[in-house]
Amino acid sequence: MRRISEEIDFRRAGQDRALDSNLFRYIWQKSRGEQIVVLLIILASIPFNWASFDVPKRIVNDAIQGGAFKDGKTTATLFDISFHLPDWLGGAGFKLFDGFQVEQLGLLLGLSSYFLLLVLINGAFKYVVNVRKGILGERMLRRMRFDLFSQLMRFRPEEIRSVKPAEIASMIKDEVEPVGAFVGDAFIQPVFLLSQALTALVFIMAQSFWLGSIALLIVLAQAIIIPILRREQLRLGRERQIESRALAGRIGEIVDAGPMIQAHGATAYVQADIAGRLGTLFDIRYALYKRKFAVKFLNNLLAQVTPFFFYAIGGFFALQGRLDIGQLVAVIAAYRDLPPPIKELIDWDQQRNDVTIKYEQVISQFNSDDTLILGNGDAADPLPERGEIRIDALQMLDNRGQPLLTPLSMTVPRPGVVALIGPHGAGKDVLGRILGRQATNYTGRVSIDGTPLAEMSVERASHLIGYAGDEPELIAGTIRDNILLPLKRHRPTLKRDGLSEREHRRFVESIRSGNPPFPFDADWTDYEGAGVADNAALVSRVSELLDVLGVREDIYQLGLGGKVMPPLSEGATARIIASRQAVAVELERADLGNLIEPFVLDRYNDNATIAENLIFGTRTTPRFDSATLLFEPYAHAILKAEALIEPLAEMGARIVATVVEIFSGLPQGHALFDRYSFGVGFAFERLNELADILSKQDMRAPLDPETERDLVALALGYIEPKHRLNLIDERLRRRILRARASFRLHLPADAADDIDFYDPERVMLGASVRDNLMFGRVGYGIADAERRVGEVVHQALARSGLEEALYRLGLATEAGIRGRHLPTRLRHAVPIVQALIKGPRVAVLDVTGLLAISDEPGEVLSRLRRYCEGMTLFLLLADASLVEDVPTRVVFHGATGTVRQGEHREPANDARPEAPGTPALERMEARS
Repeated sequence: MRRISEEIDFRRAGQDRALDSNLFRYIWQKSRGEQIVVLLIILASIPFNWASFDVPKRIVNDAIQGGAFKDGKTTATLFDISFHLPDWLGGAGFKLFDGFQVEQLGLLLGLSSYFLLLVLINGAFKYVVNVRKGILGERMLRRMRFDLFSQLMRFRPEEIRSVKPAEIASMIKDEVEPVGAFVGDAFIQPVFLLSQALTALVFIMAQSFWLGSIALLIVLAQAIIIPILRREQLRLGRERQIESRALAGRIGEIVDAGPMIQAHGATAYVQADIAGRLGTLFDIRYALYKRKFAVKFLNNLLAQVTPFFFYAIGGFFALQGRLDIGQLVAVIAAYRDLPPPIKELIDWDQQRNDVTIKYEQVISQFNSDDTLILGNGDAADPLPERGEIRIDALQMLDNRGQPLLTPLSMTVPRPGVVALIGPHGAGKDVLGRILGRQATNYTGRVSIDGTPLAEMSVERASHLIGYAGDEPELIAGTIRDNILLPLKRHRPTLKRDGLSEREHRRFVESIRSGNPPFPFDADWTDYEGAGVADNAALVSRVSELLDVLGVREDIYQLGLGGKVMPPLSEGATARIIASRQAVAVELERADLGNLIEPFVLDRYNDNATIAENLIFGTRTTPRFDSATLLFEPYAHAILKAEALIEPLAEMGARIVATVVEIFSGLPQGHALFDRYSFGVGFAFERLNELADILSKQDMRAPLDPETERDLVALALGYIEPKHRLNLIDERLRRRILRARASFRLHLPADAADDIDFYDPERVMLGASVRDNLMFGRVGYGIADAERRVGEVVHQALARSGLEEALYRLGLATEAGIRGRHLPTRLRHAVPIVQALIKGPRVAVLDVTGLLAISDEPGEVLSRLRRYCEGMTLFLLLADASLVEDVPTRVVFHGATGTVRQGEHREPANDARPEAPGTPALERMEARS
């Protein structure tokens, strides 16, 4: 275990080195031990391969033609084992086994069995070599992908943001795949194939010099001509790789900008771009195929010409008596094993050239002279309680040489507060990224207690600095996963004992493949770095931070919106039912019972859709979705039996006529679009199509199925108090209630899992927690009903002890890439929580977005500053009035920042000399 630990430490250190640009050197350095083992196995297989060529000659000459039974012999010796020393060593002989005396049939059967045994032995050698070669290739592919990913993690932040994710993913996943497949063949394949080819060639030479010479000439012709012809293939292969990578990158760009492209109607334009790139790829592949199969034809032709010479010239020698039949048969049999390895050697050489080019192209994208150091062992070294951050002539230019930040100098004591004030996109954001170690291509110097920020390792900087920028950079996962991500930096302890067979194998393979053996599902949380004792304290810290930023209620609301899904424990079921009853009691106590219309089996719920009233339950699968309900056989049968299809289609037609008239002339995004969505997501264009169809429809003729389905779907999403089109009367309500009863009574067994019917004594699976607690619908048109009901629900949950469970459920909400599934306020708050949860000594926080949508921005900022006492806090914001009491402010106008220290000091660009002995804290730095 000690040796393994040393190896792990060595590999961790090796992550800070660039990848070797020479493929064969990289392979040999990382796998020489396994390569040598396989090469020794190949050498051991050569005698058995030679013997398999020699046995057919003995079968023909000695057994079939009777060469071993000349001069009246009736028996021959089989399987005698003896060795003879060379004449220069005395020529002594050693007999290990006398063998068996057999007759002619016995000799034939014995030699044939011996040949079969050699075939099995050679097959076993091939099997072992191929398996070990395949495992070696997979290990090296795993190592190579991990090395590339590790190298990517050493890129500077600007480089990571500049690369196209689709291209990088394509290179790591796809472009190194053939490189990994070649790794096992790099040294083993040529040795293995050469051993087979040379054994066959030398054997042929030993039987007939002329036949061996012919075989040698053909082999040399193949080895010289074919590689020359394949050079064009390599060039086309390089072009194909470059074009494929560019295509992947372009598709990735279009996917990212997909909604914008659709909004501007540029889909046909980008489709033409992709079609053109695909056409270029087609042309390259077409030329590649023509060249490939022409070379293959020539290669096969040369391989098949040799048997002609063997049959003709070998037969001629046999007729002359210069070659016996057994030798001719053995030569032909040996030649059968000669072309395949030669062809594979030529293929290997082409693969070598192709893969070498691919490797060099991939490595050139990942190797850089200007990379960061991941770790050097000083990550957790504490800073002194007090110190200073110095900024000396800090400047940053864009790639055109235009200033993003003009020269700026200042000194900030630690701990302290600095306000960076300016509009979005100004030098304020650039300075924030530099201080947060998110931008490194600058001139000048930033130092913390004399240590340059640029020279700190990634781990050291991440321990000292917490950064939250203006653009949320969240990963796919839950809110909790994102918040705790900065603390996933404590490498778990490797268990020495008690590992299962699977865990042990995973551990060993990780080491052999050069990957870290730490399991992903272990506890990586750095409690000590966060300044907490255990997980309970960490949970409390997260809750405190959410309260500081004023978003704990948002988490709670997400929990209310979370769906209740099976499996559900009896305890959880009982608590939800109890909370449901508590909510009802609280509403009655507060005289707010009229705000919610509950679900009652024999009563139509005016604040629910027609579909909800019909099904009277939650849909756990898409089977009974409103948009396709009419095409579902069972639902269609119920609607038809209750004569509801025509009334609903007529209602849908009236909705179309009214809504098209209302929407006419309204801009996209108007609030009325949401109000009249009817839950089916029809585009306004489809509503116009339906209106045109209805205007041309003969009222005596039936509607086409698709139109009828869409009209019924619109009607099923209708809510009278919400849409107020006066389309539901008491008669229709009664018919829907009859259909509800029929739907519930006759529901087929195969649909039992598709619907969870409303029942006041049961939890509604598939519905939100909010719906389960209210067990009804909030009345439309009642002023402030949602908020008042929410407050009552909150109070009831606090009394029943479910509030904490809902908070945990809210934290388990999926954030989505870049937080796309989260409310706006949480998208801005979660990065700030990430920056502070790890307890940094320096916090660089862009709070502009959060404060802009907060109800009490001043109070949020005050709580944040109180929480960050003891840190050096850089606040990036746009409103200077919120930080009037901050003594050190940097006000930005474009790329230029003016340092102002003290509440009533003038900008530092005046020429007045500094008074002797002025403290650094009150010194005014020059404006650039």
